[in-house]
Amino acid sequence: MTSNLTSFIEETTRQASALEKSYNLAEWNAATEGTPEAIEAQAKAQTAYMRFWSDPERFRRAKALAESAAPSDALLARQIRLIYLTAGMNQQDESTLEQIAQVEAEVRQRYFNFRARVDGRTLNDNQIDERLATTTDASEARQVWEGSKQVGAEVADRVRELARLRNRAAQTHGFRDHFHRSLTLSEIEEPQLLTLFDDLERRSRRPFEQVKARIDATRSQRYGVPVEELRPWHYSDRFFQKPDQLGEVDFDGLFSAHDPSALATVTYDGLGMDVRPILARSDLYAREGKNQHAFCTHIDRQGDIRTLNNLERNHRWTETLHHELGHAVYEVYIDSSLPWLLRAPAHILSTEAIAILMGSLTLEEEWLARVLGVPPAEAAPVAAAARERERASRLVFTRWCLVMTHFERGLYADPESDLDGLWWDLVERYQLVRRPEGRRAPDWAAKIHVALHPVYYHNYELGTLVMAQLRAALQQAAGGLVGRPAAGAWLKEHVFRPGATMDWAAHVAHATGEPLNPRYFIESLT
Repeated sequence: MTSNLTSFIEETTRQASALEKSYNLAEWNAATEGTPEAIEAQAKAQTAYMRFWSDPERFRRAKALAESAAPSDALLARQIRLIYLTAGMNQQDESTLEQIAQVEAEVRQRYFNFRARVDGRTLNDNQIDERLATTTDASEARQVWEGSKQVGAEVADRVRELARLRNRAAQTHGFRDHFHRSLTLSEIEEPQLLTLFDDLERRSRRPFEQVKARIDATRSQRYGVPVEELRPWHYSDRFFQKPDQLGEVDFDGLFSAHDPSALATVTYDGLGMDVRPILARSDLYAREGKNQHAFCTHIDRQGDIRTLNNLERNHRWTETLHHELGHAVYEVYIDSSLPWLLRAPAHILSTEAIAILMGSLTLEEEWLARVLGVPPAEAAPVAAAARERERASRLVFTRWCLVMTHFERGLYADPESDLDGLWWDLVERYQLVRRPEGRRAPDWAAKIHVALHPVYYHNYELGTLVMAQLRAALQQAAGGLVGRPAAGAWLKEHVFRPGATMDWAAHVAHATGEPLNPRYFIESLT
């Protein structure tokens, strides 16, 4: 039994590792170049990768081995479990597989090359964000906001088609829809997730209402309109994922003279983690055709770790770079002696927890003083504003995650339904942002995650809960994070080193000494 299991794992690993490396490289080239040729090459690499994992015989064998008596070797048991889960997620016929890859390639090119058209000019994402953050002209803000949604109309029909294709594959193998399959095969139970999110909605409602009222008061004053007339374009973030400025401290002004890469290097040096090799391999600045978002990739599970960013000298991109490097250092310090299948984070939400933790440092008082160099005379008001902003950020982002999670559940429940209406129903319910009167447009499709990173957003919120629990453990173990090599050593040993040797729930308990406990996050909101 053990001999057969070992040979099956070894043969699967040999083929999967080569295909994954090719796919990751093709994805990187498509994101950095954005040419039709690079995107077509990614589609071919994706098809080959998916075809391998969709092999029904491999899935049948992995399922039988995973359901049989567990081997005495825990690492063997975990590897076969991961093969079963990955193969299960990719079970689909050849026609569906090829259609998904082709439609995703088409949609990807639309997103990567999209630039909003406003007043005869084209604006990239950074320019859109800058205009929304700085304008006091409501008419201009509306034009820019509506321009940012133009890509939704370009891709909406194809995104619905992707939902139908993904559902067809899921339903063929006994799942209700793709949403159900994605959660189940990522070891998350849908009823427990929805119960947890309902509890978070209830507990965050009142403090969010208070923060939103303060934001609305400042936006009302800024634009000279009554609060009840505020609409989505009056906020500085296109999706209201992040809060507008509260108080007098201009955070972007604090960061305008600082290179985000230099700040991140100092931060990670203080934890005993060298990110210079990662930055040297990364693609950091915006240009035409390049993916305008940010991500981290581990090309080969052997150390070729890179980030893609579109850096500007402001708080948003400094936080984003710290976030992406959080993903990166997790991968760097996984035990390199582990089998290939286990040389990965415990779960998507686990690496998101670290990324969110590292991004949040840029609003900590100690970081502002020691890394950014805020003068002592300014430290107190800046620190108070930073604490207020961090709390507001957690509340605003939690409510945004509720929108995304419930929208995608509705999308896969019925791709033909009134998704335009559903989107604004959820935005009004959870974010308290009023829909534009008379607008009928697929604004939901302007969010790239809906199309190309489906059923993902719940991992950000779960990662935030884990982050709060890790922060509490780090406080006890090392007295904090900033400038503390002991904190870096704790993360390496308790969080990074185990890789994917255990599922996410066991990993949280292993790292912190207790199962996931939302209490730490809830306490941070009050």
